[in-house]
Amino acid sequence: MVRKSKLSGLLMAIVASAALLFNVSVCAEEESLYSRLGGSYNIALTVDHLVDKIYVNRALNANPALKRVHDNVDTKAGFKVMLTNWVINETGGPKVYLPDPFGRGKSMKDSHPHLKITNREFNIIMVECLHTFYAFNVPDKEIKDLMTGLESYRNVIVTGEKPVSEPVRK
Repeated sequence: MVRKSKLSGLLMAIVASAALLFNVSVCAEEESLYSRLGGSYNIALTVDHLVDKIYVNRALNANPALKRVHDNVDTKAGFKVMLTNWVINETGGPKVYLPDPFGRGKSMKDSHPHLKITNREFNIIMVECLHTFYAFNVPDKEIKDLMTGLESYRNVIVTGEKPVSEPVRK
């Protein structure tokens, strides 16, 4: 039987996979978000759960480019590894998200344009992240840090339309 403290640690890992998603400022006196989440194993657990939810989301799969990615079962495990590594980097952990010879490990700006993600789809991913964090009882402070970090990437990930923060010019 998993002790409550271990379950708490596993739950905090889910927070890290938000995917989506951010840069988190860490004060010198404060422990890194990576440490507060319990490190790489907890982050990997979170990413595993979150990616499984995102891959079957009907609204996301209405986007043909996302559906092509989600239908390719041969790349799902690798995507989970890359996303785990990205979250580890973004939360103040070791620098393990690196470009590789196969074109993976790019910046968020360079890895998303072909997907034509819309603001609505970005919002859906944010909701899936939030549901994941709540499901694992992640503390509010960590949720806030993760969601703020994820939101900071909206303008580079949303390429299917003008980001909300940019006024539409006529």
